[in-house]
Amino acid sequence: MKRFHALEFEDLSWFPKSWRDYGTDYLRFVAVKFDIYSHVSPIIEKGLDASQQNDWIDCASGGGGGLINLAKKIKTNRPDLKITLTDYYPNIQSFELTKKTNKAIFDFEKNPIDAKQLPLSFQGKFRTMFGSFHHFRPKDAQQILQNAIDQNAPIAIFEPVGRNFASFFSMLFVILNVLVLTPFIRPVRWTVLPFIYLIPLVPLYILWDGIASIFRTYSGLEMKDPNPIN
Repeated sequence: MKRFHALEFEDLSWFPKSWRDYGTDYLRFVAVKFDIYSHVSPIIEKGLDASQQNDWIDCASGGGGGLINLAKKIKTNRPDLKITLTDYYPNIQSFELTKKTNKAIFDFEKNPIDAKQLPLSFQGKFRTMFGSFHHFRPKDAQQILQNAIDQNAPIAIFEPVGRNFASFFSMLFVILNVLVLTPFIRPVRWTVLPFIYLIPLVPLYILWDGIASIFRTYSGLEMKDPNPIN
């Protein structure tokens, strides 16, 4: 199956901010609760070593939750670890919640940051993308990688899904997960709740974007393709 750049609602500029923010809140909660990135800490350590510093820039962070458990592990070896969360559509409330888990480690940019062209103040600093690289079309994805090269910055990219049966099967539980987990997700977004429990448009949007993410995720071979076509 070839990669297909399916529509994701959260990428649309007109999409309701409260719904988009809930979507990143949901992913943040799942990432922390199930520690889905626990196995990548050696890669993070390698990237920080390559940058020769302990400053770490996370691009397209969403809610930034995927980094909370990783930060705890890595800080044991790097007490001076600093992580800056960035996003083109920054979810400030979730960023603040992530920062509260460890103010000595986490900070964030309030203004939109384009992963394709990071500010020169981030030059040379290790950067990551968790579950977000698939949002970019191949030419834009190449710009992200080229920008890292141009700024002499190590980069690591992680995707929790792939174009495989297991990922598609996991989508069967998304709507149920949203209904069950929402009462435990913070912050509580009261204006979104009616569209979860009365008119379930938000669970459907989460499901749609999850399936679209699978179709969009790059394979290893596609990451190495020098001639992207879409």
